[in-house]
Amino acid sequence: MGGYRVQPPAGTGTLGAMDPRRIASFGALLGGLVWLAEAVVIWTAGEDRADSGLAWALFLAGLVVLCVALAAAGYTLVEKAPVWLRAVVAVATPLLVLMVWQLVDQAVGDAVSAVVGGVIALGLGAWGLRRRSGSSAPPPEPPPVRGRRAAR
Repeated sequence: MGGYRVQPPAGTGTLGAMDPRRIASFGALLGGLVWLAEAVVIWTAGEDRADSGLAWALFLAGLVVLCVALAAAGYTLVEKAPVWLRAVVAVATPLLVLMVWQLVDQAVGDAVSAVVGGVIALGLGAWGLRRRSGSSAPPPEPPPVRGRRAAR
């Protein structure tokens, strides 16, 4: 069966592959913005997170996006490992950060923790995007040739 390939219009370029680092960076940016919006809602309403339905929804939405970002970041921590080990680290990273974050969240107020978490997430997301776009590392060398072709 012949496949149908969609070509982008001339001059528009392509999006490129979506790698886990990019997913982690964009997820951190989006989650940080959502948590900053949660802080604004808490401050303007003058309520706790549990009392405001919108603030609770923003907290959960930001938490889900940040967990996806942390899972993608955890997946990239062990680049040369088998896929099963990368999956274990991808699951463990958000859980570890969530446990630490619960301690911080209980120690300070809801709005303060939303601002701190949002600023940290925005900073790390921006750093990840800047690091990714500004990387000028040379391309990796091809693996050595073995077998019959090596003798040539």
